[in-house]
Amino acid sequence: MVTGKDAVVFERRDSALWLRLNRPAAMNGLNQDIIDGLHRGLDHAVADPAIRCIVIAATGRAFCAGADLAYAQSLAAQERPPGRYSPGQLFLRRVRELFDRLESVDLPTVAAIQGITVGGGLELVLCCDMALASRSARIGDGHATYGQVPGGGASVRLTRRLGLSRTKHLMFTGQLHPAERFEGTDLLVAVVDDDRLEPEVEAIAAQIATKSPVGLARMKMLANAALQVPPDVGLTMELEQSALHETSADWREGLAAFNEKRAPKYVGR
Repeated sequence: MVTGKDAVVFERRDSALWLRLNRPAAMNGLNQDIIDGLHRGLDHAVADPAIRCIVIAATGRAFCAGADLAYAQSLAAQERPPGRYSPGQLFLRRVRELFDRLESVDLPTVAAIQGITVGGGLELVLCCDMALASRSARIGDGHATYGQVPGGGASVRLTRRLGLSRTKHLMFTGQLHPAERFEGTDLLVAVVDDDRLEPEVEAIAAQIATKSPVGLARMKMLANAALQVPPDVGLTMELEQSALHETSADWREGLAAFNEKRAPKYVGR
């Protein structure tokens, strides 16, 4: 087991790397230690070809209650250098860099949500490819409750997941809702009993591990791009990536396994 200043614990489970937020006394509030720990976790995952999936999880009664407000206030108390970003603005830019990296990393990412997930915690979830929640989880935006404005991507990513009206409702009211409220939306793949959350996530990670890593990376890039480019551009990109994939060892292995009636053994190239 490796730690990122103990704020993020790394745990290898078969072919998945679990990155577990580990500041339970602070409800896993985002600070620089968590940002650095998650970056190191991503470094570790992409450097190891045996890792096929990244899981973001947490300890304690919250998945993540957003930015650590005590930490944010300490940044606000620092002097702003003339003509430069304030310490608080610099921190938000580091959060943005991490979230963008998580969203675009080639490996599939799964969020395992338990407890309270609000503000920056919800923004962290939105950067993952999919999320499962325990039945006791409570989810919301929450920025408005403390007079804040999102800085980690909620205004864009949440709108894309839930639509304009639902996003505005979450943002304007600041309310937390039971996870079941989001069942059937693009925010959650499933809501499961609390004691089934990690086994269900492990099952998904195990399924992902049987697929071609290079193929999944191409699918992820195309699906993400589909939200940002016109349909004709996305379809052209799909044909280009499909042609590129035909040159890969995994493409050949998939067809060979089909013809030989056996499970494929993908190598990720």
